Amino acid sequence: MATNTGQVSTYDNTVGIKRVVSDRIEMSEPMEFPLMKALGINANKFNFVNEPGKMYEWQEDTYTPIQDALNEDTVATSNSADVTLSVSHGEYFHSGDIIKIDSEYIYVDSISSDDLTVVRAHGGTQATHASTSTVYIVSQARIEGADASDSPTQDVSTGYNYSFIMHGNVEVSRTNELIKRYGIASLVDREIDKKMDELMRVLTRKPYYGTRAAGSATAGRDAGGFDTFITTNLYDQSSVRLTRSAMDTANRAIFDAGGTADLIVCGAFQQQIISDMFEGYVTTERSEQMGGVTIKKIQMALGNVINVLVDRYCPAASLWMLDSRKVGFIPIDAFFHEELGKVADTAAYGQIVGEYGFVVSCDEHHAKIYSLATS
Repeated sequence: MATNTGQVSTYDNTVGIKRVVSDRIEMSEPMEFPLMKALGINANKFNFVNEPGKMYEWQEDTYTPIQDALNEDTVATSNSADVTLSVSHGEYFHSGDIIKIDSEYIYVDSISSDDLTVVRAHGGTQATHASTSTVYIVSQARIEGADASDSPTQDVSTGYNYSFIMHGNVEVSRTNELIKRYGIASLVDREIDKKMDELMRVLTRKPYYGTRAAGSATAGRDAGGFDTFITTNLYDQSSVRLTRSAMDTANRAIFDAGGTADLIVCGAFQQQIISDMFEGYVTTERSEQMGGVTIKKIQMALGNVINVLVDRYCPAASLWMLDSRKVGFIPIDAFFHEELGKVADTAAYGQIVGEYGFVVSCDEHHAKIYSLATS
């Protein structure tokens, strides 16, 4: 026991001084899951039946194509009224179709395999066409009284993905649960809640990193993410900054395919670029005490309004443009906690388990802009 003289201060005898401790715990990592909130976790969104299952399929259909490609040598200007044109897909065409190649309109009389018997210069003049020319079906003009003839039909296709199982263990000793703590009423409840959040954090990353795999007795099955299904509208930016032109190009491709993009998903840096890009085009109420703007909605050149969602788990160099009606999570078995048989002196020995799936239907209704600059 030490003996002191003079003034007693907090530097001398520290025995018995009560600690000042916050009666709560602040998480250093945020637990926000904006992508799951935006896309939803709801099997009813896709009208699945016969649930649950480890593999799930969705049906996709489209209208018959209205363009094709010539599949022959250069078609020269000719004085002949009747010629045969070879195309890549004769099944796209129907007797009475009016097709347009470059500036020339042509009447389709009949189809045999990939050969079209046509009447050139329909309502106009003939022209020369390169072998790589695109053939557009622009109208139809059937002959009065003509017999019925075969029409193109389009088969329904299917997309599929697998469910994936997630797991976390919770084990707390009896003594550890009984000891009083600042900020924690029950260590068991705290560990269950924390493990739930950690599993949700992994789940919300699945769209960015999921790889479809059927699984086996030695490797778990897995669900594919965005990159498994979005394979057509891909725009490599070669490490340059995001531009409005790049977004307009992707949006136009989605529109041309029949989709309507309504959600942009990106990381913090791309959100910053978007806000900088559109800052000068925003009308706001006057305020001398606040500066800056965060762009959360963009009206695109085609008129559709796209919500901008910033997700801290999104890869920094990528941006996805989605039709959110056709993307979402599926709960096969939502996260739950269950006690397991105790084999030791524990207050809790259990597990958190969940099984989910992920759907991205209609490939061309979505787009990815990637390899963006991140500084």
